[in-house]
Amino acid sequence: MTLPFCVACEQFEPRLYELADGRFQLVEQGALSPFMSGHRYLLTERPLAEFLKRVGLEGVQFEQAVIYDPLSKQEITTHTRIRVAQLFSTEQIKDLNLRGPRLLLMNDEYYFVSPELKVLLEESSFTYLRFSEGLNGFAASAA
Repeated sequence: MTLPFCVACEQFEPRLYELADGRFQLVEQGALSPFMSGHRYLLTERPLAEFLKRVGLEGVQFEQAVIYDPLSKQEITTHTRIRVAQLFSTEQIKDLNLRGPRLLLMNDEYYFVSPELKVLLEESSFTYLRFSEGLNGFAASAA
C-alpha cells in the first residue's frame, strides 16, 4: 500500500498567526524558517516555491506572503504562501490518489507529499526538509 509522506522542516519554525488583512504575524521570536506550516497555512522560501511551480502541482496556488514582526514593526516579504486544494482526514490516508507529484493537506494543518514528489524534493537542494511515511511520527499513529 502506498502512503503519502508528511513533510516538515528540520529547522526551528516560529509560530505565526494570520491577521485579518492576510499578513502573518510572528507569535514567537526566532529566525524565519525556509518552510513554515501551521493551521491553514504553508509558507516557504521563494526558491522552494519556484521549484514546486516548475513541478506543476495540481490544485496548488502560490501567493506572495507578508510576515509582520511586531517587535521591529517590519514587514518581511521573503516567503510565498502555498494554498493546497487536495484535503484529506486521517481516516482517508489509505485511499488517496498519489499518482504523480502531489501536495496534500491533512486536517487543515499537516502537509504531505506523494512518493514521486518526495523523490524530487530529496534530489533537490532543499536539504532542510524531512519526511515521515503515513502517520509515523504522529502520536498513536494508525497507518
